[in-house]
Amino acid sequence: MGPKARDVVEAAGTFAAGLAFNLVGLTDVWDLPEPDALAGLSGWWHTLPLAVGCLAMLGKRRHPMLALGTGVVAVTADLLLGGSIALVLVLFDLLFSAGLFASARARTAVTTAVFVVIGTASVVGGLAGGEFRLAVFIGLQMTTLLFVPLWWAASVRQQRQLGMLDAERTAREAVLAERAAMARDLHDVIAAHLSTTAIHSGAALARPPDTDRDRATLQAVRTTSLAALEEMRSMIMLLRADDPAGTDPTLPGGLDRLPDLVEAAAAGGLRIETQTREIPQIPAIVAHTVYRIVREALTNAGKHAPESEVRLEVRPAGDVVTVTVTNTLTRAGAVDHQALSSGTGLISIRERAALLGGELTAGRDGDHFRVRATLPLHPVGSES
Repeated sequence: MGPKARDVVEAAGTFAAGLAFNLVGLTDVWDLPEPDALAGLSGWWHTLPLAVGCLAMLGKRRHPMLALGTGVVAVTADLLLGGSIALVLVLFDLLFSAGLFASARARTAVTTAVFVVIGTASVVGGLAGGEFRLAVFIGLQMTTLLFVPLWWAASVRQQRQLGMLDAERTAREAVLAERAAMARDLHDVIAAHLSTTAIHSGAALARPPDTDRDRATLQAVRTTSLAALEEMRSMIMLLRADDPAGTDPTLPGGLDRLPDLVEAAAAGGLRIETQTREIPQIPAIVAHTVYRIVREALTNAGKHAPESEVRLEVRPAGDVVTVTVTNTLTRAGAVDHQALSSGTGLISIRERAALLGGELTAGRDGDHFRVRATLPLHPVGSES
């Protein structure tokens, strides 16, 4: 139910309840002097200010102060007729609405006026009755009628503001977490490019000079370096973006990029046999994970088993896709610098596979090293 419909229902319900109260005789409840011109009027005349007050309730959300002013006029007219419980309901609702929907300045004015009315009524009533207890009693009654709806509205408004602040903080934390995750992902991409560059240059230095081969190596180094610069630019844009949702630092890498990985690894000395199948309608996040796993496995093979024989398999099997990278073990200690082996690559791709609901194993199998991953083709929350 929308706000307008809710206001109509509340106004109609209040009018119906007020009519019922008037029928059972809950009129002339205030012991106030009645003007001679209004003496002897039927109790049905209380229906007129009740109708005016309920009509004012229809505009309490858009024009709370105007609605309250109209309600005060209706209550005053009802008091001249002797007063009724029905108009108490109307006034309570309009005061609550003013405290909830009016501006801060208007709320301050209403609260000040309410305290003036409560204080004046208490003093005048106490002096008229000649008893301090009567002044306290009137003050308590007026406070319940006039101040409680304002206090209640302030409490509701504060709870809403706290809820909005909590939602904004949660959204900001989610954005920051996503930004950090993407930055870590881009960091891994850049680290892989730099490792590939170091491997290519190291392989070129370890072999006898060969013009054609060295130029091919330099071309591979240049290609990898440019790719690393592009990833670095994406990472800087991501980390410096004031509005991450407004930027699109797309993470590179999918099944269409696997031939580039194979070519780059072959240029570094690996002898690769590939066996891949086309996987239609694979989600982008799964394709990127496959790319990450293959890139990490080929990078590790180039670092730890240079010039080894590698077999790459990517094939679907029902609702999963299986990625297997197997390389022969050439010699231990092939990494010629500790910076080339941080030890976090396999951990990273294992965590990425687990996030998709898959699993990854890596380890020595006889005289081979095998990385095998099984990923669901339709992980929860992915989009094709």
